[in-house]
Amino acid sequence: MKKTTCPSCGAPAVFRSATSLYVVCEFCRGTLLRSGEDLQNLGRMADLLEDTSRLQIGSEGRYRDRHFAVIGRIQLKYDAGVWNEWYLLFDDGRNAWLSEAAGEYIVSAQVAVKDPLPAFEALRPDMPVVLDGRRFQVADLETARCVAGQGELPFKVAAGYDVNTADLRGNDRFVTLDYSETPPLVFVGQSVPFAELRLTELKEARDPALAAAPTTGARAFNCPRCAAPLRIHSEAIASIACDSCGSLIGVENENVKLLADAAQALRVPPWLPLASRGTLKGSDWECIGFMQRRTTTDGVDYSWSEYLLFNQEDGFAWLVEDRGHWNFVRTVANPPSVNRKQRDFFRGRDKFKRFGTCKAEVTYVVGEFYWRVKVGETCRVDDYVCPPLMLSREVSTKEVTWSQGEYLEPTEISAAFGVKAAPPERVGVHANQPNPLVERHARICRLFWTLAAMATLLQFAFAFIFSSQVVLKQPLVFSQLNEEGTLTSQDFILKNRARSLVVSHNTDLENNWLSLNTALVERNTGQAYTAIQEISHYKGVDEGESWSEGSPSDEIVFRAVPAGTYYLVIDYELGKDNPRTAADKLEVVRNPAAWSNYVLTLVFLSGFPLLSRWRRNAFESRRWSESDFSDEEK
Repeated sequence: MKKTTCPSCGAPAVFRSATSLYVVCEFCRGTLLRSGEDLQNLGRMADLLEDTSRLQIGSEGRYRDRHFAVIGRIQLKYDAGVWNEWYLLFDDGRNAWLSEAAGEYIVSAQVAVKDPLPAFEALRPDMPVVLDGRRFQVADLETARCVAGQGELPFKVAAGYDVNTADLRGNDRFVTLDYSETPPLVFVGQSVPFAELRLTELKEARDPALAAAPTTGARAFNCPRCAAPLRIHSEAIASIACDSCGSLIGVENENVKLLADAAQALRVPPWLPLASRGTLKGSDWECIGFMQRRTTTDGVDYSWSEYLLFNQEDGFAWLVEDRGHWNFVRTVANPPSVNRKQRDFFRGRDKFKRFGTCKAEVTYVVGEFYWRVKVGETCRVDDYVCPPLMLSREVSTKEVTWSQGEYLEPTEISAAFGVKAAPPERVGVHANQPNPLVERHARICRLFWTLAAMATLLQFAFAFIFSSQVVLKQPLVFSQLNEEGTLTSQDFILKNRARSLVVSHNTDLENNWLSLNTALVERNTGQAYTAIQEISHYKGVDEGESWSEGSPSDEIVFRAVPAGTYYLVIDYELGKDNPRTAADKLEVVRNPAAWSNYVLTLVFLSGFPLLSRWRRNAFESRRWSESDFSDEEK
């Protein structure tokens, strides 16, 4: 730290950073150049535009667990408004910049790159740029004018000079190309949530009545057209649409300038009133702006509403209402790298599918906005969905922005802001509306597999443990040489009544037939049960193709057989189509499992997941019927 005095007014001047060459005197606003031990006054610095930023010279914070202090500031003005570049000094002597614009905070530092940099005039929004092997997309192109500087700075700052800047984004990195020098300066950084900076020594709220509110620092003034009272909540606000007369007003410090008349024939009352306050996603928000936009498809206009929310620390967010469907929307700091021809892409584990493309036009505005909005303003919008999320890319002539929306139930909005009026009625299925039948279908499928497993276990239990029993296994041979054509089996015992007794024959019959007349005889009483069956099996090759007919196996069933000792008497006739004998594996099974009932049970149970699946898919069909790419997605 180097302490000295201002050569103009004698006030103390302090250089805390070894890289600081200039300091703006806090008292006389003189720009002081450090040259060895001497200070040279280069002239008076212009006044800063007054704003409601919480940051100030002397604020402290942490970035990546390193402590820093705010020692300087550059204020710049561009078509959309004003932003601040705060000069940071870390405890280890290193420096960085903290950009504060439109509610977003970006910490960056100057780096050297090997790749040649494109000319500013050659850049276009969404254009890919490769720097040191990393791919970035052009997000914003601006020509900014320096308003003034404050505190310590590493280079000379003079009011009124213009600088071309290009902002690039890629993954979680933010790159600024500063064309104020040749070759351009390159700054690489990262977007950081306000809370993660853990800032202290911030400015107090200007309005004591609002000191406890999250949207502290609102400033009041009157509309220059109709004198209606208006308020400005943030230094990022660039325009206000008067709710009384419909005029669009540009905001510059405490002065206002009428930009244009909204020329809106019909006043549109927002469902969520301006100045409404509520809590969403863990933060307190105030509704400060309302706009309507529309797109035209096949000659039909489709409109939707957008509400701008503000929080002093979290910046800006949007509530978007489309045909009664709501989304909570925030700008994405690390947008995906997607070309316009891609139908889908992964972001983390979420797969986003392209839903639609349209040209969005502003048709109505009221309240505050962080850019100079005007009726008739247009941009191209590409939507990608992964319910309940939606990623939207908006491309204008100067910038491309990505935002992520999350679907909210209307009742959640009403409860959060305490709105008593009924929300707009929902119509159809929205692009990222969660399918309420997905979880239900999953539950039904889980229940189906549980019941199917239970049915299978019971079936096998009855088939092999509790009921089914093999009471006889015996090999037999059927031969044309047996003149009597009769075979008798071994005895087998039924200890108790059998619901059914299955007699099965598994033969090696081939190109022949076998007729069987079977009698089940109880040895002690002589009571007999008879059955007749025929087995045939033929196969061969015809014109190079194999064929077969019939089966070498068959079975017969005897019902309600009392307990006793039994044997089988089989009268048979073997066909003469094939002279060889037929070997048989005779098997008698007591109370075999009823597989038909098991199959019918599974068929019945499967109807529920099939119906649930149809209903779930019908919901998705309704969703994608509204898409520009419904044919590809289906």
